[in-house]
Amino acid sequence: MRHDATATTLTSRQRQAIEAILATGDVSIAAQSVGVNRATLYRWMKQPAFVQAVHSAEADAVEDLSRMLVRLGRTAVATLATAMNDPATPVATRVRAADATLSRLLQLRELATLEQRVAALEAMVGQEKHR
Repeated sequence: MRHDATATTLTSRQRQAIEAILATGDVSIAAQSVGVNRATLYRWMKQPAFVQAVHSAEADAVEDLSRMLVRLGRTAVATLATAMNDPATPVATRVRAADATLSRLLQLRELATLEQRVAALEAMVGQEKHR
């Protein structure tokens, strides 16, 4: 969890509860694992500081997963390349590998284009605000 002002206002048990929520995905199990009543955890989940800390912890987890996926990306592409180029691999498998590669490439291109367009729109809005 990020070490921001919100996280420092939480009790140790609340920070443990956030970790348990992320680990289990289940409020009842998370409450039990940190030794609080489920109703207590639900009450905490209505407190702005707790909610903000949960969102921050979730963002950290997504960033960690993203970094892991980036590291695995080269291996995944190499695996697809091997499957596509190995004559011993059945043709249907090579076609599926090629299709998966092209599909992901197109998705990546679409996301990059959308990101550029959103950045351009944000810049335009920022310029309009400063007029």
